[in-house]
Amino acid sequence: MSPAPAWAAGVCAGLHAAGSRHVVYVPDNPLSHVLRVLREDFPDVRTTLATREEEAFGIAAGLYLGGAKPTVMLQSSGLGNSLNALTSLLVPYKIPALIVISMRGDTGEWNDAQVPMGRAVRPICDAIGIPHVTLDAGDAAESTIRLVAQTAFGTRTPGVCLLPRRITAPARERVGESEGQSLAERRERAQRSEPPEWSAPAERRANDGVGESEGRSPSDQQ
Repeated sequence: MSPAPAWAAGVCAGLHAAGSRHVVYVPDNPLSHVLRVLREDFPDVRTTLATREEEAFGIAAGLYLGGAKPTVMLQSSGLGNSLNALTSLLVPYKIPALIVISMRGDTGEWNDAQVPMGRAVRPICDAIGIPHVTLDAGDAAESTIRLVAQTAFGTRTPGVCLLPRRITAPARERVGESEGQSLAERRERAQRSEPPEWSAPAERRANDGVGESEGRSPSDQQ
């Protein structure tokens, strides 16, 4: 079996250093690397599988009220499913959690259907008052996750760390941004060349607009 990616090991080390011993998750391919490291190297961390994202946040709220420091892991496409739990439970009642989101729809995405929600993740977090940081390098995962977790539990506010695809996805699964290309053309390009590097800022970007994904026809989003 090949070794786990450095970023996945860093995520595990960071949440463990921050005192999180409970991870609630909805399955996602990149996050499977994190689960593997937890299973092999952090046996004192308990993982709980949730069937939906809002269920994961409900479990996390119960864990916190019971004295734990919970981590919730999900794919960005599932954030929309979580909004009621976040805005009616965790945020108003100041129930913190470390939230690790595996990004889809950002630079390197090949599936058009993932793009609208991927673009909306940061504006949604800003709108509901949840701080977020984007991991900018795999070797910074441990320190970034630890800082987000410590801030979240210290301020009793959920905190998000976004894991971009340029870090979590192998090069063969990514393509560069290219306007007007069909899905087949993007896949062909992915086979020919590496995508351009892109670095998202770590600070909050309150000026991002949710409307970036509006105005597209249904055929454009498939």
